[in-house]
Amino acid sequence: MIFWTHGLINRLVRLGDLAAIAIAFIAVGVTWRGPGLGFNMLQFGLAGLLFLVLFVRLMEASNSYRVERYRNPLSSILRPALMTAIALPVTGIVVGIYRPEVFDLGAEMLRWLGWAVVALAANRFIAKFLVAKAFRDGLLRRRVAIVGVTEKTDTIIESLRSDDQRHTYEILGIYDDRGPDRRAESVQGVPVIGKVEDLRKAVSASSVDVVILALPWVAMTRIDGMLERLQGFAADLLVPLESHDLRTGFASTVTIAGMRSLCMAHRPLKGSQGVLKAVEDKVVAVIGLTLTAPILLGAAIAIRLTSPGPILFRQRRVGFNNQTFDVFKFRTMTVDPNDDGTRGTPKDNPRITRVGAFLRRSSIDELPQLLNVLKGDMSVVGPRPHVPNMLVGNNTYLEAVRQYAFRCRVKPGVTGLAQINGARGGIHTVEKARKAVEFDIAYIENWSLWLDIKIMAKTVIVGLFGKDVF
Repeated sequence: MIFWTHGLINRLVRLGDLAAIAIAFIAVGVTWRGPGLGFNMLQFGLAGLLFLVLFVRLMEASNSYRVERYRNPLSSILRPALMTAIALPVTGIVVGIYRPEVFDLGAEMLRWLGWAVVALAANRFIAKFLVAKAFRDGLLRRRVAIVGVTEKTDTIIESLRSDDQRHTYEILGIYDDRGPDRRAESVQGVPVIGKVEDLRKAVSASSVDVVILALPWVAMTRIDGMLERLQGFAADLLVPLESHDLRTGFASTVTIAGMRSLCMAHRPLKGSQGVLKAVEDKVVAVIGLTLTAPILLGAAIAIRLTSPGPILFRQRRVGFNNQTFDVFKFRTMTVDPNDDGTRGTPKDNPRITRVGAFLRRSSIDELPQLLNVLKGDMSVVGPRPHVPNMLVGNNTYLEAVRQYAFRCRVKPGVTGLAQINGARGGIHTVEKARKAVEFDIAYIENWSLWLDIKIMAKTVIVGLFGKDVF
C-alpha cells in the first residue's frame, strides 16, 4: 500500500529541512557566546515557529519543493540558503520590536545562518541521493496500461514517450476487447497483449499504476462499462479530454504527459497518506494485541473446553485489489464443512455455541483480525471484507449494489465507517447493503487520520455492544 509519489518525497525533504533548522538552533545554543536574552521556553519556541513558517512559505512560493530541483545540487543548495537569509532578518525584526537587545546580536545571527545553510545543504545532498536511487529503482516510474485501439492511442503513446516523460512513465501494453482478426498486433511498437479481462488480472496483481481509456467521448456507454469493470482496483483511471478549453468545473482533472485528462477514479491512500496509514495499522495492532492478550487467552481456553474443533476460524475473504486472503476469527459455531459463508450468519443460527454467542455479542471474536493487520492483509479501519460471491437475497453483493467493487480499492478493515453506522449483525437486505457501500465509499473518498481515530474510538465506546451485534 505504500505508494511512492513526488508529493511524498517533497514532504520528506520539507521534514528534513525542519530537522536541519532545529539542529542549527541547537548547535548555536550549545556554542552561544553572546549575552543572555532571558527568553523563556515559550518565547524561544514562538520565535522559532515564526522563522519556520516564514521559511516554509518562501520555499513553497518559489516552487523549491519539487523533485526536479533536488537533482540540481547548486540550485537545491542556493534556494534554501536564500530563503533562510530572507526569513532570518524578518524574524529578527519582529522579535526585536519586543526585545530590542536582539538587534545587537548580528554576529550570533550570522553564525546561526552559517549552521543553518550547512545543515540544509546536507539535507539536499541526501535528497539528491535518494531521488537518484528512486529513479534508478523505478520507484517513481508509473506503469501505464492503455485500453482501446483508436486514433487517441497514437497520441497517448507519443506523449508518454516524449523526451521529458519517458523516464516517468512505462507503457506496459494495450488491451482491446476486439478479436485478433479486428485488431493490430501492436501500435507504434507497443504490443496489444490481451483483453480487458487480462488487464483486470494485471491490475489485481498491483503491476499497473495508471489505466488510460483511449476511447472517444461519444462512446460513453463503452467508457461507462469499462469503468464499472475496473472500479474495484487501486489504479488511477483516466480518460483524456478531447478539448483543452473544456471547462470541467469541480470535476477532478489531471495532466499526464502533457495530456489533460478527466480522472474517473484515483488510487486512494498513496504517498504520505499510505505511509501514515501503514504506521497507524502496525502501531494500533501491536498495542491492541498487547492490551487484549489476557482476553484472547481466556477466549481460546473457553472455546477449547466447551466445543470440539479449532480455536481460530479461517475463512477466505475478498481484500485489497480483489485479492483473496484468510481472515482470522475466534470460532463461535460448531464446524460445518459445507457452509461457505455466502449466506452470512443469522442471529438464531443453532450452530452458534454458548461461548460463541458471548464472543460474538462482545465482538471478542473479531480480535484475532489484528493478526491480519500485522500480516498486511487488513487495516484497522476500512470496509469490512466479505466472502467471495456473498449473497444479498438471491443475488451476489456485486450484482445487488453496482458500486460494491469500489470498496476493494483500499485494504479491508477490522472496523469501519459503515460498522459504526449500523452495518453490523449481517447484511441480508439490498437496502442495508447499499447503505453500507455508501458509507464505505464515503470513507475512502474522505480518509484522514482523524477520521480513523474517531471510528476506532466510537467502535470501542459504543460499537462493541451495539444492538445490531450478535
